Amino acid sequence: MSGAAAPPHEAMRRQAWRPTREAYGWHTALAPRHADLDLLRHLNNAAVIGLHIEARMRWLDAVLPQAAPDGLRLRPAGLWTDFLAEGAYPAALEAGVALLCVDAEAAHIATALFQQGRCIGLQHTELAAWQDGGRVPLPAVLVQQLRLHEQPRALPAEAHAAFGAPATQAIEELLATRYADVDAEGLLSDVALARYLEHGRSRWWLDGGTDPSRLPLTGGVDVMVAHIALRVHRATPVPVTWRLRTGVQALGRSSVVLRCRLFDGALLQADSEAVLVAIDPATHRPAPLPDAVRERWAALLPAA
Repeated sequence: MSGAAAPPHEAMRRQAWRPTREAYGWHTALAPRHADLDLLRHLNNAAVIGLHIEARMRWLDAVLPQAAPDGLRLRPAGLWTDFLAEGAYPAALEAGVALLCVDAEAAHIATALFQQGRCIGLQHTELAAWQDGGRVPLPAVLVQQLRLHEQPRALPAEAHAAFGAPATQAIEELLATRYADVDAEGLLSDVALARYLEHGRSRWWLDGGTDPSRLPLTGGVDVMVAHIALRVHRATPVPVTWRLRTGVQALGRSSVVLRCRLFDGALLQADSEAVLVAIDPATHRPAPLPDAVRERWAALLPAA
């Protein structure tokens, strides 16, 4: 890819054990909702992220008999999601959960979604302890409880990779916090954060005048989200208004990396890189980005 160095977005999916149902020590059934469908009648990307989150929360509720100490919150510091296949409605889903490792810094949790006999998606969570808006060490008692459930595995490369310099040219807009965006802990929910960042990606596609009733690329190709990397920097009470910046991070032959950054005033709340791939609708294989798209976006890449 040109521009910033390409993220190792296939590292998690290249781990041979990841799409295997039997590799996960804990499972739960999940039901997709009709409201989870997008315009193509596939499970929406943010909804899929939410299904992974639901599986993780159910697992935590099952393995941690005691609540975290007062004022302490167990929340993601990083989320990496691979979309392997299109999810459908109303077929039932099954999620697998495995704790890969845990120490005072974080717990690393792998989840996978299975539908109709195949794995449709993977997620890796770096679960951290937060207090007064910032990260703190995981309490020793929680580390001990979680270690009873470890299935030691190597972490994917994504968990160690840093984002490149952010795009200097970006679409910026203000988003009002909605009541439904706040979770039971009074903070921005993980699912709401995923939808904010999805909104930024969608605005980027549609800013050029693309018909929102059609697919968001011109030139006879479809687009699919292959990977989303998300890092959370703060966990503070929500503001009335967020500031969202979205820009092009890197370009490949068939792919584009979009960078979305969410701010509370001048303070960075969360940062995301999403890999989107152009697809030939006839073959469902990667296709070159249309020349008009490439020419427009190449001029917006971060400085080398």
